[in-house]
Amino acid sequence: MARPFCSCLPSTFPMLNDRVHCAIRAADRRPWVVALAWLTFSALGAPPLAAGRNITSGCIESFDPRTDYFPERVTVEDAVNFSVDYRRSYKVVTVRNALAAATGVRYVLVQCGAPLPALDGELSGAQVVRVPVASVFAGATTHLPLLADLQRLDVLTGVPRLRDLIGTDIVARAATGRVREFAPSSVVDAELVVSSRPALFMTGGAPSAPVTVVRAAGIPVVVNVEWLEPTALGRAEWIKYMALFLNEDGKAQAMHAEMRARYQTLKVRASQARGSMPLVMTGRSTRGRFVIAGGRSYVAALIADAGGRYVWANNAAVGSASVDLETQIGRASEADYWINGGGWTSREAMLNDEPRYEGFKAYRTGQVWVYERRMTASGGNDYWSRSITHPDLVLADLIKIFHPTLASAHAFEWYMPVPAR
Repeated sequence: MARPFCSCLPSTFPMLNDRVHCAIRAADRRPWVVALAWLTFSALGAPPLAAGRNITSGCIESFDPRTDYFPERVTVEDAVNFSVDYRRSYKVVTVRNALAAATGVRYVLVQCGAPLPALDGELSGAQVVRVPVASVFAGATTHLPLLADLQRLDVLTGVPRLRDLIGTDIVARAATGRVREFAPSSVVDAELVVSSRPALFMTGGAPSAPVTVVRAAGIPVVVNVEWLEPTALGRAEWIKYMALFLNEDGKAQAMHAEMRARYQTLKVRASQARGSMPLVMTGRSTRGRFVIAGGRSYVAALIADAGGRYVWANNAAVGSASVDLETQIGRASEADYWINGGGWTSREAMLNDEPRYEGFKAYRTGQVWVYERRMTASGGNDYWSRSITHPDLVLADLIKIFHPTLASAHAFEWYMPVPAR
């Protein structure tokens, strides 16, 4: 029996894929048949098979325009403020609602070792980033869990303040001495950032003079506005955004899918309490103004998904909003639960802060809850780290607060009641 041609193809034709190999039988191993097959498939422009995995470190050594260098891809399902369009050797990432540009901004993520595409048309003026990046300066602690979950803290080289770090892996990375502090007084030290030459500087979106200096020095600056997402699942999906710069697309896609399934299961469970949805308020007072979560924010969505009714559900703000204390009392005086205030050691101390807190039913009944169960001695709060990519755990905490019998087996992850004294 003749041996299939695919088992003996000369090494001079490595680009032929398996379908080509096995379409030619042993009887057709004559040199002119091989040459004809090669020329035919080359003329048709059939691309070689992709490697199957994205390149997560280093550069390609020999660029082939027919190769898809991103066989592992993400699909954006929940986030509304970023999107990605894949090409064979680069990705076009669009961030909407970027604070620096109302119409949004575009980034062209080019596989390292591939030529730069033409930056005209819709790509005109786009920021170019060579991927995968080897070093990241993270402008907010909320960026760190994205790297931690992807197991890519090896690229973390800069954080605003070391004392704010929390999480075993993150603190361990900082302890290596390879992570620089670039905003110890909450102002970015542009000179330090520029001299460090990170491959990527990720900001929270607000424009500033130091960030402008960093960008002008040729360091890629990209914005991360996960906090403007209207849902917790959308916010969590920014792990895919971080993954795009590391070529960890496949890993991020799988991780978000697993978490999303857990969240949806909990949401369905909470919907069983639709007939007894408690009224919920948020925030705290500062000099007569009450800062609340916007009615279109991910916090408002979490309250609804946990089976609660938010007192400011008709508010149009996506992030936070501010109302005067008298208005808050008028709107929320009968709220059953008060969440997301914080900074109080006791309800007694709350009255020292603002005596009019006693006008809220939730205060009088002891239903004031804060997300301060996991804090460091220096003030680092784990909620502002791990909760970003684990809204399923936040949802479980809230369900246990609003509907204890629906989450009796759940142990609180972040939330705790403010003690009386």
